[in-house]
Order: sequence, then C-alpha cells, then structure tokens
Amino acid sequence: MADNLKRNILGTNRLVWQGWGMTAPAADIAYLLGGIALVALGATPLSILVGFLIYLTILNTSYRFSSKYVSAGSDFTYVGKSIGGFMATFEGWNLLFGTIFAYAGFGMLGLAGFFGIFDSKILTGGLWIPIVLALNVITFIILYKGIRFSTNYQIITGIAEFIILIAGGIGLVILAGKNNTLAVFSPFIASGGIIGFAHSLTLSVVTFIGLSIALTAISEEAHIPKKTVPKSLLISSIIIGVTIVFLSYAMTVAWGPSRMLSFGNSVDNGLVLFREVSPIMFGLLFIFTVNSFMGNNISMGTSMTRIFYAFSRDNIIFPGIFSRTDKNGTPVYTTIFILVISVFLCMVFGIYFGPIDGGYVLLFADAFFSFLIRSISSSSLIISTFKAGKINKKTLTGYLIAPVISIVALIAVLASNFFPLPAYPYNFASVLGIVIIVVVLAITLITWIKRPDTVKNAGSTTVEETPADAVD
Repeated sequence: MADNLKRNILGTNRLVWQGWGMTAPAADIAYLLGGIALVALGATPLSILVGFLIYLTILNTSYRFSSKYVSAGSDFTYVGKSIGGFMATFEGWNLLFGTIFAYAGFGMLGLAGFFGIFDSKILTGGLWIPIVLALNVITFIILYKGIRFSTNYQIITGIAEFIILIAGGIGLVILAGKNNTLAVFSPFIASGGIIGFAHSLTLSVVTFIGLSIALTAISEEAHIPKKTVPKSLLISSIIIGVTIVFLSYAMTVAWGPSRMLSFGNSVDNGLVLFREVSPIMFGLLFIFTVNSFMGNNISMGTSMTRIFYAFSRDNIIFPGIFSRTDKNGTPVYTTIFILVISVFLCMVFGIYFGPIDGGYVLLFADAFFSFLIRSISSSSLIISTFKAGKINKKTLTGYLIAPVISIVALIAVLASNFFPLPAYPYNFASVLGIVIIVVVLAITLITWIKRPDTVKNAGSTTVEETPADAVD
C-alpha cells in the first residue's frame, strides 16, 4: 500500500515562492530571454507579454481544477477525473517527458552553460560535465531532506531575488533615458515578421508554463488546499508576470531594440547591463542567477517527485515502490529516478549538441509535451463542464472561452515550429517532440489493451482536506 505524503504543512507563503522558484525569473533573464531575442529581436518585451497572457488562459484551467480536486497528480488527475483513465494515462506519459526534459535542459544544462561566461573552456573542454553532476547531486540532497526544508530555501532566496531584479530593472530604465519606447511592442520588428514573432512565443510561453504544476503537484501537502492553491496561483503569477515583463522591457531598451540580435548571442547580456547600473548589482545578479537556476531545480524536482508518486499510486508508468515515502514525506524512489534520468539526458544532449544548444533542444522538445498537456487539460475542463450541464453565463468565461483561447493559442504556436521548420538544431527538437508523442500514444494504447482496468482507474485518486490547523 502506498505511503502518504505529509498533510497540511504548506501555507500560502510557501506555495507562492515555490511558484517563483519554478519560474526562476533571474535564470529566465540569463538563459531564455536571449533565445527569445534571437527571433523576436526588438519585439522581445511584446513576446514575453503575449506569452504571459497566453499562460494566464492556461493557468485558468489549473485554477478551476485545483479548487475542486486535491491530488499530487496535478493535470494527470484532473484529466482522469474529467474525461477518463485512457487520456489520463496519455497525459501522464507526456508529463513524464515534459517535466524531465525541462528539468535537465533548463536547470542543469542551462546553469552549466551560464558558468561558461567565466571561460569558454567550461563549455568546450568538458568542464561542464562535473558541474552538471554536482548540480544533480546537490538538488537530490535538498529534495531528499523534505519539502519544508526546500520551501524555506525558496522563500528566503525568492524574496531577495525579486527585490534585486526590480531594483536593477528600474536602474536600466533610467539609464536608457530617451531610448525608452513603445516601439518594442510591435510584432512586425521581429525576425521574419509575424511568423517569426509567433515562433518566439514558444520559449515565451515556456518561460511561465511550469508555475501551475509547481503548486498543484504539492496540493496534498497544502493547508486548506482547495482555497490556498488557487489563491497562490494568482498571487504567484502576478508577481512573476510583472517582474519578467518589466525586466524584458528594461533590458531591451537599455541594450537597444535594434541591437537585440547581439543581445541574444551574448552569453552574459544581463550581467553586462547590470554592471552599467552598479558593480554591486552586477555581483548580486550573478549570485542570484545561479540561485535562480537552483530554485528551478528544487521546485521542478519537488513537483516531479509528487507527480511520479501519483503515477505509482494509481499503478501507471511506475511500480508501486515509487509511491513509498520516508520520514521527511519524500517519495524516495522517484527522487532517485529523477537523479539518474537527469544525468543521463544531460550527458547525451550536452555531449552531442554542447551544453547550451543541448539545453535549448530539450526545452524546445519540452514545449511539445507541455503544450499538449495543457491543451488536453483545458479540453477536459470544457468537456467535463458540458457533461455536468454547467455551461451558463456565469461559467462561460472561465470554463469555455479561456480554455478555448489557450488551446487555439498553443496549437498556433506549435504550428510555427513546423511552418517553416526552424534551423538546426531546433528542427531536431521539433521532430523529437512529435516522435515521442506518437510513441507515447502507442504505449498508452498497448497498456489499455493489456491492462484495461488499470487504465480505466488512472488519475482517479484524490484526497480530502484535513482540518485547518495552524500553518506558517
């Protein structure tokens, strides 16, 4: 029988900063913003803003479901409870690939690539390999020590990072002076015009997309989860959205909208700009960028341990042993699995493509899984609401219009990755994502044929709220 996660131990404050850790704004500025700028160019702030608005329609689905179901399975459970176990199983496999690709590509290879600003030999001479190994081991230790320990870390470092980023952004806007302009909110200045701008949204949406999983996957451990989790989703998204959109604007006007190609090709663009504000800001940004990558590792790792725990509990993907927890409430075997598979992916993609491109390939491939996961979840929200006969004027926006917008937007962004197909190595990521999804569908069908009763009950486990004891 599966062990239980610890209950009623996470309050709103812990959830909000766990969400901040997952999104990792300072790391986004150092890693993803450059990739977005290579395509969006001077329209980078608009790309980030539109990506955030698309994400809000995705967040709506998690918001609605989290007020109804409490489960570590997150979208896996939401789909299972809404439209059945077959789609939940398919959703689960996509969650497995989406989360682990993002974990290895962003937090591990991304941080190793960031260290390359010291010396290019870190990237070309193989020194990134021991760095990646160390990062995986350190994250494993923090995850193993339990969620109370890790969320203490997220609160302290997250608040400090927020203050530094906002202060630095204000300094950049002041330094930009007459270069401040609304022209950066035109999609036509992106490389390739509207089509290129749409392609840039792939990474812009990915910038925010992990937030909902960060909170919903730990709902079983939250205080009054049906109230706390939805509230925390809103608070965290507002703080994160304002911060990243503002920083993207500040950095674009400070660097120069017409020079954003060089921004994208610079490995230390954020540090260059913060050095212009002050040497102190430069040092603080460096420290908290490293910490931001680690915050993402911890938050993403925590979410994965809970989601994989839920798979095992419902006898899907992982064997029953993966749902065992220790005295800290940590699903130990899922934590070990994450360590092993992350090291494997980092080595394979890092050695073949190099740590920077390898990380980007994993992230672009992750976009296919992530976008499909959210499209299925949004569809299940619509279908389940219609089945319950609850579509009316009061529910129209939250249960029909917003989910439809998220589905259409996600499909449009994904289509931009094929028409036209992006340059190498990102074309490899597009093909890899689609191939794995087809394989996952085949695995789901085979499982359904061989174990129909198991598949039927996939994503069915939820828990009831515990009494409202005091939580810090």
